[in-house]
Amino acid sequence: MRAAALTAAVAAAALLPGEPLGVGVALVAVLVAATVAAATERVTVDLLLFGPVALVLASMAALRDAAWVVSLDLAAAWLLASAAVAGPRVAAAFAPLARLAEVPALVPPPPAGVVPGVRGALLGGLLALPFGALFWSADPAFAQLFRGVPFPSLSAIPGRAVAFVLVLVGAAGLALAARRPLPLRSPRQRRRLGLWEWAIPLALLDALFVAFVVVQLTVLFGGHDHVLRTAGLTYSEYARQGFWQLLAAGALTIGVVVVADAVAVVSRRRDALLVRVLLGVLCALAILVVISALHRLRLYEDAFGLTRLRLAAEAFSLWLGGLFGLLIAAGVVAGVMRRLPRLVVAGTAAALLAFSLANPDGLIATRNVEHWRQTGELDIPYAQTLSADAAPALGELPAPLRRWALEPLAARLAKDESWSSANLSRHRARRSIAGTD
Repeated sequence: MRAAALTAAVAAAALLPGEPLGVGVALVAVLVAATVAAATERVTVDLLLFGPVALVLASMAALRDAAWVVSLDLAAAWLLASAAVAGPRVAAAFAPLARLAEVPALVPPPPAGVVPGVRGALLGGLLALPFGALFWSADPAFAQLFRGVPFPSLSAIPGRAVAFVLVLVGAAGLALAARRPLPLRSPRQRRRLGLWEWAIPLALLDALFVAFVVVQLTVLFGGHDHVLRTAGLTYSEYARQGFWQLLAAGALTIGVVVVADAVAVVSRRRDALLVRVLLGVLCALAILVVISALHRLRLYEDAFGLTRLRLAAEAFSLWLGGLFGLLIAAGVVAGVMRRLPRLVVAGTAAALLAFSLANPDGLIATRNVEHWRQTGELDIPYAQTLSADAAPALGELPAPLRRWALEPLAARLAKDESWSSANLSRHRARRSIAGTD
């Protein structure tokens, strides 16, 4: 375990800082996985379910060039790795961090004589450095001896040190959590609410959702003229005005469901049925609210095109709708509630993996090119901010627009990259740009 963690940290320090992310990230992820495997004493369902997905998400850096997608995948890979070693709990994300105090104990004591030797080498280096610099500048023949020696850049040392420490600590924390899982704390006593204390608020909230959904149905089926007549707004203004509020309402509904399930007293079977019905109705209505939000977003995209923020919001809306569907299933199908945390984590991981494989920047470019074909409008400055993932779609534009849109990307891809930065999207983009010149 020590050797694997140290190897992962050295690989991260050598391959990642100062270079575009690529296959080097996948290599470091494999080494971290090897560290966890070396420390694992018992293979669990969570380790088999979440571990491979975490490794695949971390390896997306070798497939996608969009920094925002890769960053999201790496963050999710860490959370999934934590869930793999500590279970699909909220505290699982912090389980490896809770083991950091044990990391120094992993360092074996140095053999006799090593510490004085290292100290002497450091002092000798400090003593020889000024003399070497003087001799270097004084005699060209002496300086010629060291030409071509790949001295490390001082500017890269902080980044490499940070990469080394982060990967070493992360790998060791995951390994320790896998070897000795954190004990479960006994739950604290919560204040419980009686029948009328939770039934009345949930019924009122259901009624409010019903009223809102009825209005939304008239808008969905009423069309453009109905919006102009009732709201006094254009379609795009109507869409922009309420999307984020509806999305926030949907997210808050999740909190209501979780809190209600935790504090409602259900001592009798009919009480349990009532709370399931009220929460099930609320989740079903929340799905309609999410559909309304998605409808507004699509209207806005039709008017102004697609951006990263709008695509991310669209994906989050679909995930939120799926979560409400899962909550409904948990209230109807026996046994789902007990597996709900694991199902939520697995479903979220699968959704994020599908989102990354769908090539978000490529989708944005494709949709905006289609928008240009229909309207003749294209935001070229925004297209220039897209990653290499978008190059094939932007390559379908006519020559003047294509060169303009791909100019910054072509300049970036013209720079040499090390083997650790190998990336499929950048490789394809170079071929696409070369084929359209």
